[in-house]
Order: sequence, then C-alpha cells, then structure tokens
Amino acid sequence: MHSLYYQDQNCSLTLTQGIAEYRNYLISIGRKIMEDEEGSSLITDHDATHVIFGLDTSLEQESLLDTWVVTGCSWKFSYILGYGKLPEIKKLYKALYNELGLLGFLKLYWHLLPRKWKVFRRTRRMKKKWPFNFPKSLLHLKISDIRSEYGINILSKEERCLSVTIDWSGVY
Repeated sequence: MHSLYYQDQNCSLTLTQGIAEYRNYLISIGRKIMEDEEGSSLITDHDATHVIFGLDTSLEQESLLDTWVVTGCSWKFSYILGYGKLPEIKKLYKALYNELGLLGFLKLYWHLLPRKWKVFRRTRRMKKKWPFNFPKSLLHLKISDIRSEYGINILSKEERCLSVTIDWSGVY
C-alpha cells in the first residue's frame, strides 16, 4: 500500500500539487493517466476527489470514493454520467466485471459496508458539499485549508486499510 502525502488530513500541498502527486502515483503503479478533452475538466474533477477525500485507486478505496462523491459532493447526474461513458472507463468496468464477476463485487461491498457507513456519516457532518465540478480557483489553495472550509474529515490510514482485500490483475 502506498502512502501518499495528500492522504494526511493536514496536508499542506496545494490542490494542484496533490493532483500531481496522485497522477505520479498512477504512473508508479503502471496506470495510464487519463487527460481531459478540450473544454472539459471531468478527469481533473475526478482526480481532485481522490485528493480531497484522501483515497488511492485500489478497488476498496475507489468504492469508498463512490460513497464520498454520491453523498458528499454536489454534482449533476449528466456530468457524472459522462465519466462512465469515457472509453477508458467503459473498458475498465468491463475488465473488472469479467475478472471479479458479480460475486466479487458483492464480496467487496460486504467488506466495505462498515467503512462506507463511516464515510456516509462523515459526509453528513461536512459544512458544505464539495462541488464535483469544482471552481478551478481552488487549485492554488492548500488541501488542508479546503478540507477545513468544507468540513472534510478523511479516513485515517487505519480506516482505509482492510483486513480482506479484493485482488484483481489491474489489466484492462
């Protein structure tokens, strides 16, 4: 498991630096960095949620991120739907389903239920929801200041780790 600086509640990196760290992490684990199409910030918006909520790209943490986004962000359904329509994401979903199957996803969610509940409770205590399509003026602010402004209390390292993990090849 990687330890990323943006996963510290009091991270002093700017949001731009946190996104750069997240993308360097993707490179270090052999993943392709997706880029926004001209006139779109959908990928950057998604990457920022990983940073703001302090999560990596393991299946477990991606699933936890879904809970943060659905309950702790303000978003438009059509905008979020656009993410799932990206060719790379469609390919990823298909590979995950082919490898894990329905039983694998059920196992994942079963093991994550207590943590998903914890995330849900934390989103209820936020001062305001994080805008999924966030104002880019926030890019220069410190992550800790943004979390403070929005009342975001991320999961600690211990809370992010599971005793049971779902393995998949990561190939898609």
